[in-house]
Amino acid sequence: MIEKIIDILKEIYDPEIPINIYDLGLVREINIDEDKITVRLIFTANKGCTLADMIAIQAKYKISKEFPNYKVSVMSDYNVKWNLSYATNEGRTMLEEIYGKETVQSLENVTIEDIIRPKFRVENLDPKSYMAEIIDRRYKEFKNWYERHRIL
Repeated sequence: MIEKIIDILKEIYDPEIPINIYDLGLVREINIDEDKITVRLIFTANKGCTLADMIAIQAKYKISKEFPNYKVSVMSDYNVKWNLSYATNEGRTMLEEIYGKETVQSLENVTIEDIIRPKFRVENLDPKSYMAEIIDRRYKEFKNWYERHRIL
């Protein structure tokens, strides 16, 4: 059963790094009780990961679909910082193929958060407000375009 859960988690990819969450080392714990499956996840950018909820929801949905008789709980652990040692050998190989061996070796003694420049980090982002602004802006652009190109 645990092998099947691992296979499911290998189908879920980090949206910013094209490697599955299991091989990347984001899955820190899988527990199976009588009628409950619990998975604990961490994230490469820890608290700065804006897509953490999406990854956790995907994991919960896919595991629940495969094991409908179990209560599935996926916990996001923001207290543990990801580091390269969490990646599987396959994950490390994938990182090296994508980013180069030297770049991956430079991650050995640091975390992703150590590398991310604070000026690029988005603080206090409200995703709903942000998406509402984007949709409103695109609607206005389309409306203006439509008015300029109206045939009748």
